[in-house]
Amino acid sequence: MIFRQFFDPKTKRLSYLFADPATRIAAVVDPMLATVDSMLETIAGLDLSLQYILVTCIHLDHDHAALALKAVTDGRVVLHERAPGVHSDLRARHGDILYLGEETVKVIHTPGQSPCAVTYQWRDRLFTGETLLAGGVGVCAPRDTHVTQLYQSITSRLLILPEEYLIYPGREFKGRRMSNVEEIRRCCHWFYTGRRVGAFARACQRMLPNWSLDSNEETTISGTENDVLA
Repeated sequence: MIFRQFFDPKTKRLSYLFADPATRIAAVVDPMLATVDSMLETIAGLDLSLQYILVTCIHLDHDHAALALKAVTDGRVVLHERAPGVHSDLRARHGDILYLGEETVKVIHTPGQSPCAVTYQWRDRLFTGETLLAGGVGVCAPRDTHVTQLYQSITSRLLILPEEYLIYPGREFKGRRMSNVEEIRRCCHWFYTGRRVGAFARACQRMLPNWSLDSNEETTISGTENDVLA
């Protein structure tokens, strides 16, 4: 298996590279300017050919890094079809399959953080971006429609997958950079039943009462009792 995780200690953000070992065709997920050079060194060192630059959600750093990679490789930038007018080579929708040599990558639309947020599934690995972190959730704007959508994306599209599936998030959470479906089901108590969506929404609002869509502030909630209003 060819798989690498990249970490930027300044922003706590995570990026990934994986490839088909037979054909050496590779993909990266959520590249950052701080890790572009490391990614290029890895691609060259392993004699890989970059085919896809996968973006889970719109972020200025991802956009700039994607263009930097595209300028020196054959990588194609992949975004969800609802992403705003930013550069992309391929617009994906829920259920699309991307072929990576002899491997496949599935697109799972997981709106909530933003209308265009997606998760990419490769083998037993889920690259969830800001939607689902390692033991927590990156909250979105405290408006019920978005919070409810985020809850539904997690419960109906991610937590229905096999419990052993690994979660590789877009950001470090409490020092952790990986989780799995079983742990999220067990530790984030409001995902047990659909009746917990109200508590989840109230937790988002309590954590970021003044947050707006234009804010750059990022906060996470872990799903413990301390995060939920009674």
